[in-house]
Amino acid sequence: MSDYDYDYDEEHVMTTSSSRVATVDPVTNTYHRMESGLESDLVTILLARHDTQRIKAQDGPHPYVVEGNRHEHMIDVLWGADDGSSTRFAVKPSGRTAERTRGEMQLLNNQLPKESRDRFVLVTDEEITKGRVNLAQNILHTRKVLNEFDTARVHEALLAMGGLARVWQLSERLPDLYLSAVCTAVCDLVDKGLIIYDHPKPEDVIFSTASWVRAVRKGMNR
Repeated sequence: MSDYDYDYDEEHVMTTSSSRVATVDPVTNTYHRMESGLESDLVTILLARHDTQRIKAQDGPHPYVVEGNRHEHMIDVLWGADDGSSTRFAVKPSGRTAERTRGEMQLLNNQLPKESRDRFVLVTDEEITKGRVNLAQNILHTRKVLNEFDTARVHEALLAMGGLARVWQLSERLPDLYLSAVCTAVCDLVDKGLIIYDHPKPEDVIFSTASWVRAVRKGMNR
């Protein structure tokens, strides 16, 4: 059994009886069933992290007390890190409801033991950006199809070009590689932390062959 908690969909198809969004774990080919597209995008981002140990949808309910009255909050996504800590995410679109939920997360955090490494966090579309989701999707795909030799060649080519280039320029420098192989290598290098998108707000970048990438250190060791 995987360390992840999943709801299974053997047909790999959403049924008309559910409006939930399915997000696949590419390692096990099993599915998270989320309540919204925003939650699904968060799970995609979390799956691309190297320290992800466990993901669970719909955790709780978690109680908290306000002026002597008991309330409960159902958490949208639980994320367990490989250091044993857990983060419980409430996922909301930006706006009035999100700000009310932010206060609930603070109340839940206040009730945690002082020594606890767990936390409750509100995330909105301001954090779950299209750029972050796009990068995570590319990384998850890359992990299935990458070629380490191609990655090394693309890295060496970038360094030889002064450490800064557009993706298509890397492809031109390596004409024996398909453009798709260069793109895969670039995403692998981003995943390894060897290059970054060279952009004032990289979290907003949608990856393309026109993207600027910059080397951040020389070696291939992580």
